[in-house]
Amino acid sequence: MRHYAETKWIDFVRGLVLGREREAMQAHLDTGCSRCRRVAGLLRTTATVAAADSSWAVPDGAVHTAKAIFALQQPETVHILPRMLGRLVYDSFRDPMPEGVRVQHRLSRQALYEAGPYSVDLQLEHERGSLRVTLVGQIANRKQPESRLADAPVLLMSGNVVVALAFSNELGEFQMEYEPTRHLRLYVPLEPLGKGMEVRLKGLASRNKKQELAARHPSRKKGN
Repeated sequence: MRHYAETKWIDFVRGLVLGREREAMQAHLDTGCSRCRRVAGLLRTTATVAAADSSWAVPDGAVHTAKAIFALQQPETVHILPRMLGRLVYDSFRDPMPEGVRVQHRLSRQALYEAGPYSVDLQLEHERGSLRVTLVGQIANRKQPESRLADAPVLLMSGNVVVALAFSNELGEFQMEYEPTRHLRLYVPLEPLGKGMEVRLKGLASRNKKQELAARHPSRKKGN
């Protein structure tokens, strides 16, 4: 019994085989050829699933996020979007602590970064005894304040692992929660610029040992 090639059955299922040739292939299936019926059946199922998938409209935000994650998963020598590294211009932990301040139940820290024409204002809140940190931020264009960065994916990364994900609102604001870990960084793809903005959060997850000691013993003087 003659068997048709699999590529021929692909054309048959897609409706690209017409006329007498199609009639002959259908007649071959009607003879009960198990091999060709199995191939044709599998291809029909595949075509049905593919057609069903194509009917779903994927949100633009999900597409942007997938592209951003894909870019970050590439080897370090490959950069789909060149990165602008954020520069720390303000850190509230550098401010002197008011004398006599008692230990607070919630640790709060504010930091401001600048990268190219953009700035990222971050507020971190950490409840004592909790393993999670709340991060609230806002992305702004310093050169064009009226320009809003809405629906931008903001990825919190540890190495090449996505720790948390959020999207900016119409004001460029975003919020996420995470558990502190090493080598944390924020990454925001800026496709109109053809660049990505990266902010390294080294040391922002919690107070350092000296600051914790000062918070626990606010009345302790040097030399005591």
